[in-house]
Amino acid sequence: MTAGKDPYKILGVSRNATQDQIKKAYRDLARKHHPDMNKGDKQSEEKFKEIQHAYEILSDPEKKKTYDTFGTAGFGRQGPGGGRARYARGFPGIEEIFKDIFSQEEAGSRGAGDSRVHFANIFDFGQAGGRTERRENVRHSITLDFRTAVKGGERELLFSHPGDATKKIKVRIPAGVKTGTRIRVPATRARSSAGDIILDVKVKPHPVFRRENDDIYLDLPLTVYEAALGTQVDVPTIDSPVKLTVPSGVLTGTKMRLKEKGVKNPKTGKRGDQFVILQVTMPEKLDKNLKTLMSEIREKHPYDPRKKLAAYL
Repeated sequence: MTAGKDPYKILGVSRNATQDQIKKAYRDLARKHHPDMNKGDKQSEEKFKEIQHAYEILSDPEKKKTYDTFGTAGFGRQGPGGGRARYARGFPGIEEIFKDIFSQEEAGSRGAGDSRVHFANIFDFGQAGGRTERRENVRHSITLDFRTAVKGGERELLFSHPGDATKKIKVRIPAGVKTGTRIRVPATRARSSAGDIILDVKVKPHPVFRRENDDIYLDLPLTVYEAALGTQVDVPTIDSPVKLTVPSGVLTGTKMRLKEKGVKNPKTGKRGDQFVILQVTMPEKLDKNLKTLMSEIREKHPYDPRKKLAAYL
């Protein structure tokens, strides 16, 4: 930092700024003026050095206190780094600057399969001096509907970032992904000058299905007479409806299994099951005739479903 320059003014923060405010201001400015984003711009390079030195002072409580008390004179002639700062590619703090600037929300969608994803200011390590340098991956979230997550499919994404032309690619969604799954899009497909795209999967809840590991659960409502007499009903699955035979006398909470109608495990290839949970429901309205019929059943066929509780009363 040039002698006499105020680090607060360089970062554009007040003297009572918090460390979070100082850090945010530093990252915004460092990202803007970093030489990798301004190839061959000596003015940006010098500006970046000033920003870096200002941050070295204000991010360190002891150095900040010294500056607030004595100004730049408190650091002698060599500045806050004492002339011994070690730079990567000539510039310090690369990891700190860029490690979390890529968390961006998914941008819109076109229909069910077209998501637009825009990335800016991506830090790139290419080839320099005969050695391979690190490329920075980009993390991004992608939201899938329940069926696509279970069955797999494709999503069309539009990627764009500085230095590359906008590119539309199709991303394969493997069957069986769930919230927390990560899908890697290789750099050679998405971008020419930076690392891979890491997609963090989020799955939207389904109106009737719910997933537990590789199994799918469904609540199936039954009428009182279907539960009493037994019946055959069409049950939706993630593939297509199937016929389910319900025996007579079933109770609410009875669990019936549809074998291998669940989720295909992406590691083992084996499919889970679908469990149908029976729910005996009453009619929405009880008219006079239905009440009379229920009274007759109670008189002719009495039973006590709470008999086991009698010993505890």
